Amino acid sequence: MITKQILENIEGEASVHFKIKDGLVDFSTISFPHFRGIETILEGKNILDALVITPRVCGICGHAHLMATTRAIEDAYKNMGVDFSLSDKSKKIREFTLIMETIQNHFKWLYMVMMPEIAKLTTNEIPYKPLKGAFASSIASKAIAVFGGQWPHSSYMIPGGITCDPTNIDIIKAQSYVEELIEFFQKESLGIELEKFLSMQTCKEFNELDSDISILERALISADMQNKGFAYDRFLIMGEHNFTKASKVNHTRVFSVDSKYISVVNSYSPREITYAKNALYKDDYYETGSLARMMSISFPMVRNIHRRYKDSAYSRVMARVFEIGYLLNHSLKLLDNISISEDSIISLPDVKNLTSTGIGIVEAPRGPLIHKVEVEQGIIKNYTIITPTQFNIGSSTPTKLTPVQLSMKATTQKEALFIFRTFDVCSVCTTH
Repeated sequence: MITKQILENIEGEASVHFKIKDGLVDFSTISFPHFRGIETILEGKNILDALVITPRVCGICGHAHLMATTRAIEDAYKNMGVDFSLSDKSKKIREFTLIMETIQNHFKWLYMVMMPEIAKLTTNEIPYKPLKGAFASSIASKAIAVFGGQWPHSSYMIPGGITCDPTNIDIIKAQSYVEELIEFFQKESLGIELEKFLSMQTCKEFNELDSDISILERALISADMQNKGFAYDRFLIMGEHNFTKASKVNHTRVFSVDSKYISVVNSYSPREITYAKNALYKDDYYETGSLARMMSISFPMVRNIHRRYKDSAYSRVMARVFEIGYLLNHSLKLLDNISISEDSIISLPDVKNLTSTGIGIVEAPRGPLIHKVEVEQGIIKNYTIITPTQFNIGSSTPTKLTPVQLSMKATTQKEALFIFRTFDVCSVCTTH
């Protein structure tokens, strides 16, 4: 039996066609039916126009796209022989705003997607509190705006640095927003202090809590998600940042990576047109996102969860929850070490003289975001965007399943739809 399910409650829309055998998913294909054409729009434009256009690929991770564009242009300058180094201040502020964007995404996903969707799989009572996600997201957005001027779709990162020149008051204001977020996370989500949450060692410690996170964790166990949703148990992290490690992880073994091994192939979607492609590394499919990043840094609790439940749907969800806490803690450390006396930006040669190619890679909320650019005298000849969802949620043939296809196999259709969402889908980025 073949069934079609149109998925909402994700970023954008997607369709999943299920082949059901004996009541379980035997095979599935995924389509993203909405074409947006950002890459085509960019052709023939001044390369600096990309700083305004690419953040509008997505209303959730526009900062990640801005950073990827900026890094691609800077890489093009370096490939042309221009030698320069960014100030520590500009690098740390870029990292801070990127982290805040990831945190706002995770809060929305937690309260607006995971909590209501897990309620469909269990008899446990799950409170529906989407305003918590919206409120936390709004605080993170205010922290971004201290440096970026606005969110979403700011353009404050430019080749050579950043356009803002913050004062001590700005730093204090950003710190206050992070502290407000931490207080909210502790009181409304965790039920315990952040430090204690981050120092957890075993899953049994959730039994002692009475909070949104403990409700979610118990619901995941009740729905048997610790035994479902397995993919290949291999992970890919490509972005160079101070909060993660660029690497590939096979089970628990960590290896180096090189962007030259990334390839893109057409999706297999025989029943409906799709405007997405699949992304691979060394011709293999890898999972990206929070679980990948937390495994790359050997975060203790996530390693323990993985040791017990591997790359299950349970592990995928709980890794993203722990990443919220980890990034909140890390962001305060970033702000503590910003020197306002450093330059915000360094001067680069006129973009009209730029004839080169460049690549910019960033860890967006869902995983590696890659921008490749070919420039001739400052004009874009070709622009390519590869998004995290292309790694996680490609659509391939039965002989070589993508992570999401494999994870949904041998589950009920209702379970499969929940597992699909554990990857934190973004169709609008994917149909660029």
